[in-house]
Amino acid sequence: EFRRVLFRSSASWRGSRVGWYRGSMALERRDSSPGYERSGLNELVPRIQASTALKAQTSGNEQPTTVPAPQKQYFGVLGQRHVICLIGVPNNGKAFVARELGWYLEFFHGARVAYFEVDKYVDEGSREANASKLLEDVQSFLRSAGGIGASHSSNGKMAASGPPTPEGPKGVSPDSLADVLAEESFRDRKSMNTDSGRVAIVMPPRMSTMASMDDAHSKEVWNQTWTCSNALDRDWIRKRLKEDQHHDCKLMFIELELTDPELIRQHVAAAKPAERLKLEALRNWYECSFTPLGHTASSESHLSFLRYRNFRDMETHRMHGYLRMRIAQFLSVLRPWKHTIYLSRHGESTYNVEKKLGGDPGLTKAGDAYARRLSVFTDECIQTNCRTGKNVAARLWTSSLKRTEQTAAHIAHPDLEVHELEEETHVMEEATMWKQMRHRVYRNLDEIYAGTYDGMTEAQIAEQDQRFGEDRKVDKLGTRYPHGESYLDLITRLEPLIHELHSFQEPLLIVSHQATLRVLRSYLLRDRSKPREKCPSVDIPQHTVMKITWDGWNFEVTPSKLETRMKAKDWPPQESERWTPADAQATRGQPEHIVCPIGTEEWYWLGADPKRSDGQ
Repeated sequence: EFRRVLFRSSASWRGSRVGWYRGSMALERRDSSPGYERSGLNELVPRIQASTALKAQTSGNEQPTTVPAPQKQYFGVLGQRHVICLIGVPNNGKAFVARELGWYLEFFHGARVAYFEVDKYVDEGSREANASKLLEDVQSFLRSAGGIGASHSSNGKMAASGPPTPEGPKGVSPDSLADVLAEESFRDRKSMNTDSGRVAIVMPPRMSTMASMDDAHSKEVWNQTWTCSNALDRDWIRKRLKEDQHHDCKLMFIELELTDPELIRQHVAAAKPAERLKLEALRNWYECSFTPLGHTASSESHLSFLRYRNFRDMETHRMHGYLRMRIAQFLSVLRPWKHTIYLSRHGESTYNVEKKLGGDPGLTKAGDAYARRLSVFTDECIQTNCRTGKNVAARLWTSSLKRTEQTAAHIAHPDLEVHELEEETHVMEEATMWKQMRHRVYRNLDEIYAGTYDGMTEAQIAEQDQRFGEDRKVDKLGTRYPHGESYLDLITRLEPLIHELHSFQEPLLIVSHQATLRVLRSYLLRDRSKPREKCPSVDIPQHTVMKITWDGWNFEVTPSKLETRMKAKDWPPQESERWTPADAQATRGQPEHIVCPIGTEEWYWLGADPKRSDGQ
């Protein structure tokens, strides 16, 4: 089976005076593929594919293809270096944009992303030294490479990048030194041009940091070169990055501007008291010391930049390149308002009972009972604000498969006049009616396709192909079902829906499948310690609604405490723990920060004797 799938392995980035190095994560492998870490392929291909590549050379194939062509997840990042500088006056959403953008590039494009916070580089003795130190660390990160031919030390970690030593390798005569250095230079360039790409995101000082300083120190920290508050500093950065002839990178500035009174009010309200005091004391100074892009004596026409005003209007300039335009597309749907996503797996199906994969079966009696409870939950908690009892505009997505449509079949879809809703959203500017829970069917949300093994049990698959099960244990993310899909394929087809999801203000219920929801939940939790390689092991309980909320100030989501119980095999809960309408009534009149804290995940169990896993 030939599987042209790539994946980005998890890695940690550690900074030091001498630069950055990549720590390769230890891989738990069931097969004994020797030299996988030493092969340098762990950043380029799935583990199982790396094992195959190492064994590809035979008497009939003396020069095999050792690294297959990349898939879509790497098209815009492969081998490229990007530096993105977030700029703008304090307290306008730069931290939110930086973190959301970095996580998006990691999860859907496989890039290695590192954040550089300007306020961490203020102790070098002078403004110039601070700027040079940050530049040094950025360049060291960009120079690190993990592509084809990357040199590795004996313990499997990437050797620190840097110029070759004048002495040259041992045993090489001076006459051959030039050839050896030329060969090493070629290998270094090839390694850099074929890895998963590097994106350095530079973040100016946060308001929370400057609030802890006196006014003079706060001004000094804000006035650092990499804050990019004026044209001279931006040009200094451009020139210094351009001076590195051997490691070309693409520089891009993203300027955020808030002029909308309501957005400004929300940002001020979300700030802590000390931050608000500092902002009020120095607001005029911040605004006078900042020069917007293109508003200088020089038009800065040579710069690539994106200006984003009020998280709505976008202006781009010299945005050449695939990844830059993907960044622009992603930011165009990014909004700081509150987002509420409900994830639900379909009710128990006949194939769940029979432990079969995939297919298009209907629900069992237990599955239909869950569907009816889900309808009540939707009425009480999604279409209605359980704290106030007022109508809330809401949306519904399902896959195209029978079991998800049957799970959502009992949900009501009333037509409401806009004035009947608790709050009008941005899509209702000229509307008079709103269709509640309008049922949108997306094939993107279908279960991972098992191909030849669709409708088979794991026991039947093991009997037919013992190696497939071992392959999935080695690399569940990248291993494809024969003539079917892998989790990487699933990530690719879910990306368009992520763009839509980010733009919605209304609560959204997604009824889908275990594998699909694993990817969605992993992305929405934004846990960088659990990168996309771990999404196939994310817990998705059946007959349970998972509610995830975030906004532009609370975007690091805390997972549900019930996940610990599930991992401890203390699942399903007792019948007495099942959600009931009385639970919704009990929250009536309660403060929002107690009932529905933003930046958290909550689980609601609605089932009875659910089947926890269908094997996919």
